[in-house]
Amino acid sequence: MPCDGVGSLLYARLRIVLPLLFLGCSCAPAARVQPAPVPIFPPQRAMESGNYAEFLAENERALAECKDGTGCDIALFNLAFTYAYSQSPYRNPAKALQYLTELSKRYPQSPWAFQGRAWTALLNENLTLEEKGNQLQSNLRTREATIRSLRAQLNRSRDIDVEMEKRERELLR
Repeated sequence: MPCDGVGSLLYARLRIVLPLLFLGCSCAPAARVQPAPVPIFPPQRAMESGNYAEFLAENERALAECKDGTGCDIALFNLAFTYAYSQSPYRNPAKALQYLTELSKRYPQSPWAFQGRAWTALLNENLTLEEKGNQLQSNLRTREATIRSLRAQLNRSRDIDVEMEKRERELLR
């Protein structure tokens, strides 16, 4: 250990600072356990679990029990989603549109109403496309029936021609 004043002062400071450095390194802050994030899209839970029956019942209860609009908009949106989503066993686009219309009328400024408007547009477009598809299938069935009928007439006409040729040959003999 040095005897001069500067050396002893340095030594004294090092004796104080060095243990603090080691203590600081050995005590890492405890890792914070963060809860699972709340889904931004409430139907996500039903989509992940596939339990649409429980989700539907839960939101029907929530809608029946909501007071002064508290949570009613979310319940209406969730019910509409349950009936609109193609993977839901409760798919019923007409019923989904009823809930979306109610949501838009009762809570026009709700973020769920804005999402509902987008769903409404998609559902209306899909219903229009389904209707056009049904019309096209109906037209196709009608045309196929016409083709079958014309083929049958053609076959009968051929059979008549063959029969007439036989009779002509018989008469010419």
